[in-house]
Formats: sequence, structure tokens, C-alpha cells
Amino acid sequence: MDVLVNVLVGLGCLLVGYLLGSFPTGVFIGKVFFKKDPRDYYSHNSGGTNTGRVLGKKIGLLTIIIDSLKAGIALYAAWAIITFTPVNTYLTVNGYFLGVLYYWLAGFGAALGHCYSIFLRFQGGKAVSCFVGLCLLSSWGFFIVVAISFFGTLKASKYVSLSSIIMSISVALAAWVFAILGLTGVFNPAFFTYNAGMGSVALPVLGLESAIVLTILSAIIVFRHHGNIARLKEGTESKITWMK
Repeated sequence: MDVLVNVLVGLGCLLVGYLLGSFPTGVFIGKVFFKKDPRDYYSHNSGGTNTGRVLGKKIGLLTIIIDSLKAGIALYAAWAIITFTPVNTYLTVNGYFLGVLYYWLAGFGAALGHCYSIFLRFQGGKAVSCFVGLCLLSSWGFFIVVAISFFGTLKASKYVSLSSIIMSISVALAAWVFAILGLTGVFNPAFFTYNAGMGSVALPVLGLESAIVLTILSAIIVFRHHGNIARLKEGTESKITWMK
């Protein structure tokens, strides 16, 4: 019974996250309100950056915000169900609570859906917005790493693509630092989460599960930027002009 429940909960979290992440924000806004599909222009991508090029900076920012929320909503929805329903009594196997892995799987599923949307014939964005949303909504520590690595790289290079890659790798490394600190008992990584004032209700945990998920997502982000990496090597990648 416990094995069946764990399999169903794990797959359910991954699937629900995937379906939520699959919602094609940029394409939906473009087609419904502007009669344009962002995929028909520039990088032919449905993410916030390309949507902003096609439909304007404000719409691009709106797309990024909504895409970021998709991963955060998936994570917290799974966390709430696992935390506040009797299902959590079935999720401990050999002394290990699998619920933490499952709600991080929901966030992972959302990022996966954003990249390979079932509504766009398994095409989509590059997972950056979902990755950032997952980080910002789970940990203020990740928030700081995201801000410093992304905007620091952006200011120095003026490349959004390079900044996204460096940011994702930096967060993955930070996630492993948090996990190792927790596993060795040196420092409690809960310090870096939004647990203040929550009493005994623990918000999403930073540990081995988050480190694994964020590392895999970082690898996906690097892979999804293979075209940008080629242009960076050739010196033909576009630079931003709004930051001095």
C-alpha cells in the first residue's frame, strides 16, 4: 500500500506540475490580445525574453512573472497537500520522508512543461523563468544568489543568455552547499527559507532533494541555450542596450 501511494503521489506531483508549466503564457497573450505568435519572430521562442522583443517590454515582463509563478505554485500546492492531508502518513519509507522530493518534483515538472509544453507540440521556453520562480519562492538565500549572479554577469557582459546560464549554475552550486551544510549538521539550511513566524509548519525544505532538482534544471537550461552558446562563441549573440 505504501509503495503504491508513493508512486502515485510522486507521479501525480510531476504530472500536475508539468501540466501547469505547460500553459504557454507568451503564446496565449500574443495570440489572444495581439494576434501574434512570438514563435514566428526573432529566436522563435515562446519565453519571456522573446515575447518582450515581439510584444514589448511590459508584456515580456508580465510573461516572465506568470511563468515564474507556475513553478512556485506547483511547488507550494504539492507541499500544502503533502503537509496538511493524511497522505503524508504514507510517505515515510525506511525512516526517510519522501514528501520533500515529491513537492520539488512538482516544481521540476512545471519547468519541464515550460520547456516541452504539451500544448505547443512539446516546444516552449528555456526554463529560466520557472527556475527563477522556483528559487525565489522557496528561499531568500537563493533570491540573493539569483540577483547577484544574474545582474552581476549582465552588467559585465550585457548578454541575457550568458547571465541566465551563470545564474542557474550558481544556484545549483549554492543548493549543494546548503544541502551539505544540512547533511553534516554544520548549519541548518532552514535559515535560508521563509520560515519566520510559521511556528511548527515547515516551508519547503532545502536539502539533497532541492540540490538534485535544481542541478538537473540547471543542466536543462544550459542545454536549451545551446544556440546562444554557439553565438556567444562566434561573437554574434545580441547584447542588451538598456544597462550601462
